[in-house]
Amino acid sequence: MMTFRTQHRLIVTIALLLAIGCSATNEIEYGKVNLVSVSGNVMLDGKPLAAAVITFEDPETGTFSFARTDSSGDYTLQFDSQENGVIPGKKVVEVSTVRNVLGLAGEDGEEEGEQSSEEGDSSSEEGDEPAAQPGKSEAVPACYNKDSKLTIEVSSSTRTFNFDLKSDCSTTGALN
Repeated sequence: MMTFRTQHRLIVTIALLLAIGCSATNEIEYGKVNLVSVSGNVMLDGKPLAAAVITFEDPETGTFSFARTDSSGDYTLQFDSQENGVIPGKKVVEVSTVRNVLGLAGEDGEEEGEQSSEEGDSSSEEGDEPAAQPGKSEAVPACYNKDSKLTIEVSSSTRTFNFDLKSDCSTTGALN
């Protein structure tokens, strides 16, 4: 049985630990994360795919980096709202014109917010999935988004990934 003094010390210790834990910030030390800058171009049936969200997702952890294509179909992956890049390794690539990743500018150019997760509180570490935009129809076949079989290997020596997606789903990887 604990004495009053022991109980009091235990309660004070727990309170201090909770106070210290609650005051800690959830900031990422980017120097400890091996990010690779990745960019490229996305086409659909030979035409630039504008305003599409592209994600490179780790199939084992569910973490991902993301980008929105510009009017030419060009993209640069974001790790989170503060840093560009992607963690190297095998990735499943998903492309969608109706998915929306928080933290990317919308079609009207306004910020839509930030995606919540461990990687800067706006990245892919916790695997937050991009949400669908209501009222839009998907221009990209399901074989490149929700049922994607597109896989690539990101390394420090491979930093450009171009995709020419086909409506018949015949593209199976990057065109590099």
